[in-house]
Amino acid sequence: MQRYGVTLFIAIFLLLLMTVTFCGAVVIIQVIEKDDFIAPVQGALVYSNETPIGKTDEEGLIQVLSPASDSVPLKVEKFGYDTWEGTFGPKTDELLVELQKAELSLAVHLYDADTMNPLAGVNVTLDGQGETQSVLSDQNGTAVFPVQARGSYQIKAEADQYQPVSMEVDAGIADKEVQVMLFRGDRFSIVVKDGESGETLQGARVSVEGIEKGTTDSKGILNLPLPRGKVYLIRVVMDGYQEYNGHQIVESNTAFLAIPLTKAPYTVFVSVSNEDAIPVDGALVLVNGTPAGSTGHNGRLVLTNLTAGLYQVDIQHPDFVPAQHMVRVATQGEDIATELRYRQENRTIKTVEGPGSPVAGVKISLNSKEAGNTGNTGILDVTLRMNQNYTITAEKDGYHPAVIERRISSTDEVSVITIPMEQSFNWVFLGIAAIGIIAILGGILVLRRRIPRRSHGKGGGL
Repeated sequence: MQRYGVTLFIAIFLLLLMTVTFCGAVVIIQVIEKDDFIAPVQGALVYSNETPIGKTDEEGLIQVLSPASDSVPLKVEKFGYDTWEGTFGPKTDELLVELQKAELSLAVHLYDADTMNPLAGVNVTLDGQGETQSVLSDQNGTAVFPVQARGSYQIKAEADQYQPVSMEVDAGIADKEVQVMLFRGDRFSIVVKDGESGETLQGARVSVEGIEKGTTDSKGILNLPLPRGKVYLIRVVMDGYQEYNGHQIVESNTAFLAIPLTKAPYTVFVSVSNEDAIPVDGALVLVNGTPAGSTGHNGRLVLTNLTAGLYQVDIQHPDFVPAQHMVRVATQGEDIATELRYRQENRTIKTVEGPGSPVAGVKISLNSKEAGNTGNTGILDVTLRMNQNYTITAEKDGYHPAVIERRISSTDEVSVITIPMEQSFNWVFLGIAAIGIIAILGGILVLRRRIPRRSHGKGGGL
């Protein structure tokens, strides 16, 4: 058994020896970055005869077998570096590969921080990798520099009337673009706010020394070029607010000025009419739930000292259905016109004769307007306005017309209006009957006169 183990060891040793003799010795390749400091390059891809054979480790090392006879081409690639190409042969034990960082493009775009317009003629300086470069931005506000991949640089931008800007940037491994905002040295901001709530106001028009400069943005801000150390007349105008006029000094240490605006008082009118276009007297008007007054005989109410904004206006009257509006006050003298609908309820009209027998086919009129006829049960359903006087008329041939006065109110406990009907004497029928009787009697008399009477004696003969 021991002899068998020794034999196996000798066989493996001879096999390894033959393999090394056939393939060649091991070559150690180290890939570094060509810079002021030696830095290993990890992950560099190594090719032999255009065939990938591996990647460098974290120390930039890779081991390969040297060729047995002739030298073979070797290539090393890494993104962000120029490609290295060379050869190694049978006698090569170690190989040092220096990769040069690839040259990239760094584009610096310069803008005015307030207007966002590109700035031409800005002096841009780029420091890094042991050299300094200076370029003026072109008409598109762009300055372009050649840089090394993975390099660190400092950008400085300077222009007249603007505050200088300095920033750090890493070049990375691909072309890069950087945006730089420049603030004017005489930049001054005006912030317009609501004097009551403190909320910023968008769209306020600002004038300086009588010249309109623009309107505030969504944050209530307008940025202006104003030299420091002067007094300016500033005017701010916005719909719904009282105009602001005031002198303000802009000190060297002042960055902005906050201007509060007071809402302007408005006078509006409320006009109330009914469905018949008749003014409604005594209608109660509430603004945001608070009573503001009642309309007069002309149906109008004046509301004063309202400020611009959205209001809930309620209009109430016992004879009408309440009305509600959401009103935006933004104009002096605005008229809020409202038409109130009458309150209505259902009522039943019933026509009866005697102790309660229904009378069908009775024509019902309400304030001289025909409303319909009662049905087989002597009933007609109607819809009536509340708090209004009605004259109800019931008419049918053979009956005396019936007229009742009734004020309809929502407080009525009885929803049925009963109208008693009384039959009338038919004088026409009586007249016809009388004429008939007289005609019959006259005929009898005439007949009696036309029949001769016979004479009868007490006795006699020839």
